[in-house]
Amino acid sequence: MSLNNRHKPQYKYFLKLRENIRGNSKFLNLKKKKWSTLVTRLTLSKPYKFFNHNLYQVSRNAKPLKNLHRSQLATKQRLNFFYDKLTDRYLKTISRRSFIKSKLKSTHQGAADLFLNSLETRLDTTLYRAHFVPSISTAKQWITHGNIYVNDKKVFSGNYSLKQGDLIKISTKKHLTIRQNLLQSKLWPRPPVDLEINFKMLYIYKTQNFSLIDLSGYFPFWLNLKSVLSHYKK
Repeated sequence: MSLNNRHKPQYKYFLKLRENIRGNSKFLNLKKKKWSTLVTRLTLSKPYKFFNHNLYQVSRNAKPLKNLHRSQLATKQRLNFFYDKLTDRYLKTISRRSFIKSKLKSTHQGAADLFLNSLETRLDTTLYRAHFVPSISTAKQWITHGNIYVNDKKVFSGNYSLKQGDLIKISTKKHLTIRQNLLQSKLWPRPPVDLEINFKMLYIYKTQNFSLIDLSGYFPFWLNLKSVLSHYKK
């Protein structure tokens, strides 16, 4: 199967949002004319940008009221596609759960922290953040094929939520592929501080809960979490 056919739906998202949402370098190899403008734009831009996700960014020519819905929709699509096309129902559920939990006296985190924590503690996301796989979609495939163990038990669901103290192991038949992925990634961006990775044995240990200390290196695009939460709060 050709590169163009195999990744056509994925790259159409890139074209629509005018961004390389997943930082996929293979996209730059497409030769057809319809991709040329976007490929040129991404080739000339910096390989990896840092965004201050705590600031609200507005275009100089923006019309806030007119473009509010468009901005919210684009932000939701970026987030959705980055995490490999999560359903609106799933995102709405964790969003509402985050708002409810943030109002509890025992909780010292805001809704944005809790919402992102639900996404970042997923098993498929954790494998991607550790650079064991090149994409979240690959992580899901490995999980459904029974290659991932959590606390020595096979897990078959990518949305499995990890807890502090969980130990993730990978089937030995995937170890060579993981080492190749680690070399290609150059461990950039750096894995989150809540993960302790044994690169010799290829284990991942969940040391603590995910924290929104600095998001600048986690996403290759600007993530407006407040916009996403307000969209799903309706």
